[in-house]
Amino acid sequence: MPVSLTVELLSGRYDAAEVDDRERAEWPPHPARLFCALVASARTDQDRAALVWLENRPAPLVVAAGALQEVHRATYVVVNAVEKKGGNLTHPGRTNNLRVRASAVPVTPRVTTTWSGDPAPGVVEALDAMARRVPYLGRSTGVALVGAAVTSEPEPTSGDADGQVAYEPCDLLESEASVRVPYPGFLTLLDAQFAADRPAWEVSRFQGYRQRQIPTPPTDPRDELTPSVYTELLMFRFSGLRPQAQLAARFTESLRSAILRKAGSRAPEVLHGHGADGRPHVAFLALPDVGGDHSDGHLLGLAVAVPDLPAEERVAVLRAVLALRQPNLDGVAEIDVPGIGEVELLYRPGLVRPWGASPQRWRQGSRRWVTATPVVLDRFPKRPSQMEDEVRGSLRRVGLPEPVEVQISNDVLLTGAARLRPADLPRHVKGRLYRHVAVTFDRRVAGPVLVGAGRYLGIGLFAPAPVRGADV
Repeated sequence: MPVSLTVELLSGRYDAAEVDDRERAEWPPHPARLFCALVASARTDQDRAALVWLENRPAPLVVAAGALQEVHRATYVVVNAVEKKGGNLTHPGRTNNLRVRASAVPVTPRVTTTWSGDPAPGVVEALDAMARRVPYLGRSTGVALVGAAVTSEPEPTSGDADGQVAYEPCDLLESEASVRVPYPGFLTLLDAQFAADRPAWEVSRFQGYRQRQIPTPPTDPRDELTPSVYTELLMFRFSGLRPQAQLAARFTESLRSAILRKAGSRAPEVLHGHGADGRPHVAFLALPDVGGDHSDGHLLGLAVAVPDLPAEERVAVLRAVLALRQPNLDGVAEIDVPGIGEVELLYRPGLVRPWGASPQRWRQGSRRWVTATPVVLDRFPKRPSQMEDEVRGSLRRVGLPEPVEVQISNDVLLTGAARLRPADLPRHVKGRLYRHVAVTFDRRVAGPVLVGAGRYLGIGLFAPAPVRGADV
């Protein structure tokens, strides 16, 4: 029978940050962190035997809140390092530094972590005794009540009445977040880290996780969701660079070239586009900062949009994309951009900041979509009155429903949207007509939404926007 450890966050919040981004709250709570808390409360050989049993289980299922608020608090704290000029009055040789503490405030302060397997006699009792001695999870301000028991595995659900969802382990290529989990030998390594006065996270092992979801039937026709042809978005964030949106095509062409080189002669047709007529191609996107009150349109990152593909093609595409990462560097990739040089990118799945460089920003469903980069028309209209017909035709060609409203403009229609010159267009569409467009549908449409002749290089990228004058 499965064994579950239940954590009640008595303060209503979870005070812990991601190990690779201290300004981002960790969520859901990582099973490895819970395991470390049990190790700290272990007292007997029987306790350690129970921990060995636990670390040899497959990665657990985590049931936790699907919605939360992330809060940050800046405060001065005494650092551990000892210096000759340390200025703290209470701790000689040490000083105070400003630290930003990230916390998650979930809608439900309960987390259940479930490991599969049949425990030997005494294991559950030992785990429960250790759990009840755990005073907090994360930082010492995150007071928690922890217990262990034999349970049944939670049923698949997209969210129950109290807003909880199931986070299940999956392949890293399909993951929404990288989560630290215990593994065989973890306890021994933790002992060695403790003896060497080293932090536990240095011996972390990551597992891909995603939300387990079951769609619920819509109650309002406007809530019907038309899926995007693109089922996956692989995001690369810029590191210390804020390129202008006018460089979008230069970056996406460079990204495409770099990935094609990694794919080699066996690159799938959907990756290079030759011979894949009638099928959606892999698209390369530049993601501008748009839609906010203070958005200025600079590029936040790049992305690769992958359509629904047979397993063999999908794996080949993902391998080529992920091969951009540099060996022995944590998610760091580089591409060579003409006129700019080597540009460093970060591949960090699960990060939610900046919002414009997260998959959820571009995949969310909306009835209204507005161009972040202008649409290059598939055909040149013979008369100005045919402009809307050509835009509607471009929408139909990518499988979108018939819009109830179309707005076309020479100027941007969204704060921060790219103002491109003819010279800024991708090489294969230079000389064509392009316009900014806003469309409203009678139902929600999932992103990413890509339209027009330049869509595979990110020109014709739409962003979701509120419906004007509607109760949505």
